[in-house]
Amino acid sequence: MMLLNTFEILAIVFKGLMYLSVAAVIGGSLMLCLTRADPAEARFIRAYIGFGAVLGLVAISLNYLALVGSFAEQGFWGMFDAQMQAFLWDSSVGEAVRWRVSGFILALVASLLCMSKITVSRGVAYGVLGLSGSLLAFSFSVIGHSTELAPWAQALIVMHLVAIASWVGSLYPLWRMCDESEPVLLTRVMHRFGQLGMAIVALVLFSGSGLLWLLFDHVAAFVDSPYGLAISVKLSLVVVLFGIAASHKWRLSPQLSQGVAARAKLKHSIGIELGIVFLILTVTGVLSSVLGPVSLQ
Repeated sequence: MMLLNTFEILAIVFKGLMYLSVAAVIGGSLMLCLTRADPAEARFIRAYIGFGAVLGLVAISLNYLALVGSFAEQGFWGMFDAQMQAFLWDSSVGEAVRWRVSGFILALVASLLCMSKITVSRGVAYGVLGLSGSLLAFSFSVIGHSTELAPWAQALIVMHLVAIASWVGSLYPLWRMCDESEPVLLTRVMHRFGQLGMAIVALVLFSGSGLLWLLFDHVAAFVDSPYGLAISVKLSLVVVLFGIAASHKWRLSPQLSQGVAARAKLKHSIGIELGIVFLILTVTGVLSSVLGPVSLQ
């Protein structure tokens, strides 16, 4: 039976926070495009992106220290072992950290530029946000299991990350809008998000299927390995998310014109979706930190 030490558990927790931060930046950017015509909502989304960037910088720093401590095996002070820090900084772990720090700093700068009253500054901010999301997505292709696969696996990773983050990062703003926004705005945003959601789901299915095909040589490896079983749990939760998303588009969103009760149902459903997302992030953190394709062997 595999037991995790304190640093490994902390690394998973901080990695989960980093995932949420990436989702806030990328999903927040999408929501900013959908709500920028409404000043109040756009103001909240800008703050949401800025908060995600700050949280991401903190989470990355703490995750890195936890990883150093785990490798050093010297207790609390092992996190500050200069030799081990230098070793990890020069590895793929350090490369990913550098890309992510750059992405989050750009996101923070963009969130501040978005608040400017100068049109040019706001226009630049959207470009900076796009670059920020690209750097954050790319950081996942330089570390982890995909680096051991075919070259185009990295492209699938980036595609998968952008699609998932766009979806997950939009959920909290949508949940909040059920109470805070005017009915007309909520209906319009849900309609447009539902249209984009079809493309997002297609990207998730395409990229996810490609990665599974690269990871597993045969069905037995998928069923009999700890990694395959963890992937199965994650896939089951994703299928549930697809069902909830379909319910939003085809059943709950069209009912928004019926009043407060319809908005309350939508908010409750999005809340359930957020809860499932946290479970998926937990499984993903375990997959990337503890298990891996090596468990297929």
